[in-house]
Amino acid sequence: MRIKDYIQSFLLFFLFIIIGLQYSCQEKYNNNIMLFAAGGSILPTNEVCDSFTSIYKIETERNFAASGVLARQIKAGAEADIYISANKQWIDFLCDNELLIENSVSELAKNKLVVICPKNNEVNLNFTKEFDIKSAIHDKISMGDPKYVPVGKYAKQALDSLDWYNQIRTNIILAKDVTSVLHYVVLGECDWGIVYYSEAIKSNKVKIAYEIPQELYDPIIFYIALLNENYNVQKLYHYFKSETSKKNLNKYGFITDNL
Repeated sequence: MRIKDYIQSFLLFFLFIIIGLQYSCQEKYNNNIMLFAAGGSILPTNEVCDSFTSIYKIETERNFAASGVLARQIKAGAEADIYISANKQWIDFLCDNELLIENSVSELAKNKLVVICPKNNEVNLNFTKEFDIKSAIHDKISMGDPKYVPVGKYAKQALDSLDWYNQIRTNIILAKDVTSVLHYVVLGECDWGIVYYSEAIKSNKVKIAYEIPQELYDPIIFYIALLNENYNVQKLYHYFKSETSKKNLNKYGFITDNL
């Protein structure tokens, strides 16, 4: 009888250990911060998160995609703690659906549009309505899909300002995000593309042919917002706005002056 009692006690003790380990693992998973961030911010966002983790020992999970795709995922029920958007439209979309923490929307960084082409190619453009834009396209160009990709929305604004978009729309490859635009140019699948300056400097296989005059499109501002007021989440949110993070963003071509 004593042996039976001993075995039962041992099994009960072992069961408590297993339950405790499962709870501990679940707690660790739950303590991870889920960050949804615009694809154009991959490099600085990863570096900021890695720095944050090394200092505070708090892990982050990251989901990168076009701002519009991420916003729709959140609206559909995807769990996110922090959202970084490449424009205000998708921030407003989530605010209208009451999915962001009130008063947490903040400007994170600015950017600008550039025309890129393969390293050994040339592009000749003149940013006036009189310019024959078709003469600058031998095959295809690329830009983000303006319905979901902010860089595409800004690019279309610039092209529309010059009455170019409708003239060349059949020559445009619409990409799912800004990185895809870069890849099309790197692979030589189009003559040139329109991307953020921060994206252009990621590859040594392309060159910046032109900076697009900023008066042709709305100011490009990346925003950060909270979906969760957890203490650790707020800590990462504020870390993104620290001087350390600003230096990191500057290194990757973002502009943080006066923010």
